[in-house]
Amino acid sequence: MLVAGTSRARAIDTSRRTPVAKWRFTPPAGLRYTPNDVEVPLQNREGFFVVEARRGDAVQQAWLDLTRVGLLTKESPGGIVLYGADLGTGRAFAGMRITYLVGLQFEYDKTDAHGIARWSGTQRPRFAIAEWGKSKTFVSFLPQPPVPSTLVGVRAERANVRAGERLHVVGFARKRLGTAYRPASGDVRVTVNARGRTLASAEAKLDGAGAFGAELALPADAPAGDAAVLAASGGASGGAAIHVDGVGDVVLTVAAGCGEACAADGPVPVTVTARQRADGGVAAGREVRVQVLRVPHVLAPGANDDGTAWGTAEVADVRVTTDDTGTARYSIPAPTDGLPSTYGIVATSGASTASARVAAPNARIALDVEPQERDLDIGEPAAFDVRGFDAADGRPASGLSVRLRIVHGPTEQTQQLVLDAQGRARAVFRNVAPGTNLAFAQADVDGKTVVDVNAVTVAPQALLGNRSRRSVEAAIATDKARYRVGERVRVDATLSGAAGDAFLDCEGARALGEQTVGAGGGRASATFTVPQTVGDAAIGVAFVRDGALEYATQRLAVDGPGHARATTLAADKPAYAPGSLAHVTIADGNEAAGATLAIRLADTRASNGASFDDAAAVLAGTGTTTQNPASTDPGWHASVVPTRSTVVDLASNERSAPSAEALGAPSEHALVWRIDRAAKEGFDVMLPQTPGRYVVSVLKVSDDGDVGAATLAIEVR
Repeated sequence: MLVAGTSRARAIDTSRRTPVAKWRFTPPAGLRYTPNDVEVPLQNREGFFVVEARRGDAVQQAWLDLTRVGLLTKESPGGIVLYGADLGTGRAFAGMRITYLVGLQFEYDKTDAHGIARWSGTQRPRFAIAEWGKSKTFVSFLPQPPVPSTLVGVRAERANVRAGERLHVVGFARKRLGTAYRPASGDVRVTVNARGRTLASAEAKLDGAGAFGAELALPADAPAGDAAVLAASGGASGGAAIHVDGVGDVVLTVAAGCGEACAADGPVPVTVTARQRADGGVAAGREVRVQVLRVPHVLAPGANDDGTAWGTAEVADVRVTTDDTGTARYSIPAPTDGLPSTYGIVATSGASTASARVAAPNARIALDVEPQERDLDIGEPAAFDVRGFDAADGRPASGLSVRLRIVHGPTEQTQQLVLDAQGRARAVFRNVAPGTNLAFAQADVDGKTVVDVNAVTVAPQALLGNRSRRSVEAAIATDKARYRVGERVRVDATLSGAAGDAFLDCEGARALGEQTVGAGGGRASATFTVPQTVGDAAIGVAFVRDGALEYATQRLAVDGPGHARATTLAADKPAYAPGSLAHVTIADGNEAAGATLAIRLADTRASNGASFDDAAAVLAGTGTTTQNPASTDPGWHASVVPTRSTVVDLASNERSAPSAEALGAPSEHALVWRIDRAAKEGFDVMLPQTPGRYVVSVLKVSDDGDVGAATLAIEVR
């Protein structure tokens, strides 16, 4: 029986079959809602097996494939590439038989001398079985969306806007011409939508760089909550998320007494101001509900801010009353754990709301430690990504030395890391103790200790239905950080303990080249020519180690038309006097190209739909999907309840996770907002009269199709 695509799994009738193995298992005494690891006595047999468990009239099944065939697929809109390797020796399978299910017909192929097979037919197969001797491995191919003909990106002036205010937006449109995205032409329609209602709309014309700017007026009765800014052009659309604060009979304002950055170990004073909507007069005696959510981290650029971060907790839900000046005050208690904080503050009074977000870092630099997987099986290594960044503008803290510890009771492992040019490092810990393990990242910055904490849980994962994941230890290195189209890229890949051959490829919206090379000593190297491609490009590698196929991918930064271009900013002085003029230089390797610039000066780093940093990600388009049914944690056929069984299917009764608390809307204020044509090497910006640390953000939309963005903190004192 073949189960292709998303067809529902069906039980197999075993009543007329002879078991190849039969045994009894006695669960531990007592009522336990826990999994049990049970050995299956099949030794070195190969083939498909049905494992059936019976207890009285309760029956369940799972499927098991014992195979020596390692199969890796690279699926993209431009076709499918398959690679087959012997899971015992690691050698590529030359001449391995592959059977495709195409429509309702079978078609056949074999891998070439390098263990590679390619499919580029007009009708895509739904399913494939790879066979070598008695071993088989199968895969259901995933549907691939077509490469978009038009792309639209849009960002807002700020992520939080009050009902009745005006909002500026900026964006760009790109049209696919051959194998590159180029500036589009024509008009763009921009709307703000919430709760099925269009709150505001505007028309804008694309300039020579395919960029646009627009201004929208929100109505005074706009509902409080999340809203979407949508931009449509040429049959395509892009969006950005913003938050709208509602206005009832009063207008609320909430702010922290220590500004946008407070001390990590001190209390945070919160001030709520209420004014009459009708005449702007003082709203005295007004009851206001103040809710505060604390995340024990400084959120990294692009980090998820929906309240799901480790350690997130509500620290206050109080009611305060405004005094004769229309002001109410509350002080958030100082934390006692020594960790940095990000506070989300929401004030509500009737239909009126106000939001703010306040960061309280340990120092100028912040750390972020993130496990690649939070739930690990027994014996599975724990991998962590560590980031260091400027707490104000998010710039990478390259070269910083970080001590990473993973602790479970008295058990502790430690690694010393050095952050790379992107402010990142990776660490892998083996033999992690069962239970909850805390990961501590620490660094010394300007005489202060910077710290971040996260956690992983190690427990049997048998009931979870594992999925194929990227290898946490396979590493890819290239000879340069960025490449131009037509240049040669040298790839070095490593995986300690790997044997046989390694498969390396350059991938994107289509296959861009594949090679099979020897993996002696767990190392493999290859050279590719960087092609012109629509969307992102990446380098992939696959090794065989300990009877499993492990793969990894790494984005390839390409400087060419229609790509996201790495961009940095630099100021002409380390600090400025209040009210002075700052000159900012843009460095992206494309300084001679004409471009349209969106320039914003704000009192803090932008986030959500106002962040320029990820605006160019829309150009990544459609890339390659990798599947690996022979991984170290292969996806297995979910348990199936046979007919007339009385068993309760645990998987169908799992409760969904509770919804996350909102972290409050970001509260950056745009002090300067303008859209200009680019000068040759930079621009000037007038700084505020008030001392402090400000953030300048730039979105550069180039005439040749590139888009880049960067942020920079500027000191005024």
